[in-house]
Amino acid sequence: MANSTSTTSKKAKKKTKKTAKKVSKAVKKTAARKKPAAKAKRKTATASTAVRQRMIEEAAYFHAQQRNFATGHEMNDWLMAEIEVDKIINKQ
Repeated sequence: MANSTSTTSKKAKKKTKKTAKKVSKAVKKTAARKKPAAKAKRKTATASTAVRQRMIEEAAYFHAQQRNFATGHEMNDWLMAEIEVDKIINKQ
């Protein structure tokens, strides 16, 4: 009889190990599916509207200067300047 209890406990241990492996796999899959936590936004000082406006004006001027102040591209210069300034401000 000692032999039969020994086999029964071995079978029980095998089942426990198999169950533990299944649970482990399920946990890993669930963890992999979770969306990454949102990064905390940094609180930084932002440029005032007047400062931002001045930066855009200067950048637009330099764009116009690079193309020798040819007419017809003013809006494009301004929009490109806004993009550049916003990148700089958001980077801080």
